[in-house]
Amino acid sequence: MNQEAEVIRSDSKISYSYATIRLTQSRIDKGLIALPIALAKWFPDHNAHIQVYLGDSAIAQPKRYSCGSGSTKECRIGGVSQWFEDNGLTSGDEIVVQVVDKENSIYRLIAERRFLAATQELQSSFDNATDEQEATEKLVRLAEWTHTQKDGVVLNEYRRLVATSAPVGRRSPRRRESRFRERTPAHLRRLLAQLYRGRCQVCDFGFLKRTNEPYFEIHHLDATAGHHPKNLVVVCGNCHNQFEHADVEPEFNDQQWLIRVRFNRIAYQVKQLVLTTPMLGSYKELYV
Repeated sequence: MNQEAEVIRSDSKISYSYATIRLTQSRIDKGLIALPIALAKWFPDHNAHIQVYLGDSAIAQPKRYSCGSGSTKECRIGGVSQWFEDNGLTSGDEIVVQVVDKENSIYRLIAERRFLAATQELQSSFDNATDEQEATEKLVRLAEWTHTQKDGVVLNEYRRLVATSAPVGRRSPRRRESRFRERTPAHLRRLLAQLYRGRCQVCDFGFLKRTNEPYFEIHHLDATAGHHPKNLVVVCGNCHNQFEHADVEPEFNDQQWLIRVRFNRIAYQVKQLVLTTPMLGSYKELYV
């Protein structure tokens, strides 16, 4: 069997890719985890002791690792009988395998159901962050937990919110009576800050405050449409005031993203990273 045939790919239930192996009763009885040869590249090329985080534990444990050899072509991690028992793991259950630090042979093994639940818990706590500092900490934790680059986490979470938020309806344009004053939620403000680095989506102007943080404002295109990402635009103070007081002609694409705006008949392209950044997709890969 070739390596490609040993991997079953399906869509991920979360917005992150991950890899699993399936437990069998014979391996559970022996208190070991069998890793197919397709995963050997993640592990040492010789028998060794490795460090393994079991479940969501913050403490790694030393485990015996045997590299694939002979007719089985199977790598093995031993000494996990108690973990199987404590977590009620049975034949057919899937285990997520993560490489925490390949150079130092550090890994994490966690039941798929727990990995998914923990990821969703982190996403929920990010959505409910009370301030931008807390939102930033949750993004860092998501990056560590899913082993994803921070910029990738920002884009993943932004796309998740686009997909799960209520659709945006567009009213007929009319002059606004006053600036929309409801504060943008902390987690969305942090995502927009990371995506655009404080630069105006309309004119690309930006500057740093005395704190060395980028200054930016967020404009709600429709004061009644809430905080859906499609209703929010990162702007400088000048463009924000033009949205409020100039003759504004917005242009949206078929997905209701603002792609162009005219202030007093002068046209500007609106930068939308979600439209121009390739979407790589997220997958679950079952190694058998």
